[in-house]
Amino acid sequence: MARPFSTAIALGALIVPGVMVVESSAYAKESVERQVDLSVGLSDHINLAGTGLVPAVLRSAAAFDATAVDPGSVLLGTPEAGGASPAKWADGSVIATKTDVDGDGRNDLVLHFDKADLTSDGGLGPDSAELTLSGRLSDGGEITGTDHADTEVALEIKFAESLKIRGANADLRSERGQSLQRVESVLDRHGRVRDLEPMVQTVSSAELTELADEAAERTGEAVPDMSSWYRLTMPSGVDAEAVRAELAALPEVVHVYPVPEPVPPPSTTPDFTGRQGYLRPAPTGIDADFGRHDPRLRGAGIKVADLEYDWNPFHEDLQLDWSSDLGGEAFPRYTGFADEHGTAVFGIMGGRDNEYGVTGGVPDAQLYGISPNQRLANGRTSWSPGPALAYLAANGNLRPGDVVLLEQQTSSPLGSTRYAPLEWIPAVFDAIKLLTGLGVTVVSTGGNGNTNSDDPMYTRDGIRWFDPAVQHSGSIMVGAGSSTDHERLSFSNYGTRFDLQGWGHNITTTGGNGNLQGGTNPADLNVRYTQSFGGTSGAGPVVTNAVVAIQSYLKATGQEPWSGQEIVEVLRATGTPQGATTAGEQIGPLPNLEAALKMIEVDAPVSTIALSHHANSDVPWVANPLATLRADDGWGVGVARIEYRLDGGSWKQYQAPFRVKGPGERTIEYRAIDNNGNVEKANTLTFSNPRVPVHQ
Repeated sequence: MARPFSTAIALGALIVPGVMVVESSAYAKESVERQVDLSVGLSDHINLAGTGLVPAVLRSAAAFDATAVDPGSVLLGTPEAGGASPAKWADGSVIATKTDVDGDGRNDLVLHFDKADLTSDGGLGPDSAELTLSGRLSDGGEITGTDHADTEVALEIKFAESLKIRGANADLRSERGQSLQRVESVLDRHGRVRDLEPMVQTVSSAELTELADEAAERTGEAVPDMSSWYRLTMPSGVDAEAVRAELAALPEVVHVYPVPEPVPPPSTTPDFTGRQGYLRPAPTGIDADFGRHDPRLRGAGIKVADLEYDWNPFHEDLQLDWSSDLGGEAFPRYTGFADEHGTAVFGIMGGRDNEYGVTGGVPDAQLYGISPNQRLANGRTSWSPGPALAYLAANGNLRPGDVVLLEQQTSSPLGSTRYAPLEWIPAVFDAIKLLTGLGVTVVSTGGNGNTNSDDPMYTRDGIRWFDPAVQHSGSIMVGAGSSTDHERLSFSNYGTRFDLQGWGHNITTTGGNGNLQGGTNPADLNVRYTQSFGGTSGAGPVVTNAVVAIQSYLKATGQEPWSGQEIVEVLRATGTPQGATTAGEQIGPLPNLEAALKMIEVDAPVSTIALSHHANSDVPWVANPLATLRADDGWGVGVARIEYRLDGGSWKQYQAPFRVKGPGERTIEYRAIDNNGNVEKANTLTFSNPRVPVHQ
């Protein structure tokens, strides 16, 4: 919890909520007492179990710009320790976000500290009472501040579904009447339990079980019951690994692991559509431009829910509002990572089709977002992507054919910034399987960790987690490829589980860092554009465009929606291949939407007929007219042949114009067939052939 404290500070010095700012004595004037505070940890709590990053928020005020703090100078730790430096990206830059956390119109500074560094260098432990932050301003002034260290041990547990575990805390029970004595013994042995409650707190256990049964009936295979997932919170003094290991050894427990920490996202308007190479024709892009010319391919009737920390619905080129937030009070948006990432993702898919800014690949799709920031019964919030997805499955907004895009990642076994796909978290895997079982297509960004999903390190509870021959969540896994040769980009994860690639750099879209237009001034938030969005975060919505276009076409033509894997088969068969140099590090091909749509097109060709006409005659046709047939398949796969028949006779393949001989009423039926076997409904032309030839 943020703890205010009093400090003497020189008049005229800069004030930052969360830190004390001290000027050098040469500039000090009369001292006055001011209250300041510092926020450390998500929801002001720090989970000592597991790995990950811990956020620290430095808030700006009227007389202080927190973004003027030099991130590289900051140290955080207990008063007795030297302090830990902020975590860094692979390129050595500090993981920092400049964003308006508290909504006061000023950008704040959010730094992220590796939990392992806080423990080793910062002295963080079960007995830590407070954390102290120090650093320097860009002009050399020093800052310092203190926050209460509220630590705990938090684990996620999946109980065996056969037990039908229900209730919470003292009321925890098996509805099958099975004893939970062994679970209770482990917990009693390690001390007082603060909370043991359902992980999904926004949907009832009965409804979650009903959803699993519905999905199982739909797919014909078992689907995880999210009511079996629980969250265990214990005092910080317990041995987290010992508790985990002992619970994992019990037959009542399927999975148990530390609650994962959130991962930071990779970080009058001209017409920027010319910069959107990722939508151009193959082999450069996915050719979403092709699809946008047909109203059935623009996403109409399809909802896309993006799992994001935050986004800006009021951007001039999105024109949304907060009805786009599916999380509401149950999953409030998390503002600590800024909204630029979500805004950029939204623009790739749903930028308005107007004469300025960018145009999304499926501009008619209905775009929504949900933050995985679950509000718990105790009033706190917790990063809970699995429960957020379960909530989406239950809240009635999504139907078969709608799409969920997972724009988040999690820590891999390598830790630090070597990130893994989000479904490395077992609760997320189960929630994805529930969604896909209900007919929702899930697109999963594969993570920026440069790891091989086939590596044995991705083994959990004896399961090769990303081996599709062992298990499959049903999601479409996306890697990041080059915008030119479609090689795997060095940061992208890869492996046999990966299905498709999208551009992983050079993406022009809304929001982002504002380096194309708008900059970082909060006043220009709604006109901000970037030309350098990327990562698997950029690749995901690029591929989602192709997925939505296909589902949109299927819906518009009266077909049932396809599963994610059916869509993958088509996009892999027709896509632009991955570059040869990294072909052994599979991220899959880049979708080619035109080729894919032609492969699945169900539109029959349209044929026409023309009879030779006598220009100087009062009768409509010359005697024995010449019939010419033509057919057009639009954007489809192409006309295979035209067929016709005279007066109800046998069908013949049209080869060349033919003459209709003989007087009286005559009937020509004709139709076209395309290369997909789509047959046009027969057209009929009836006319009278004059009995007396017409002469010039």
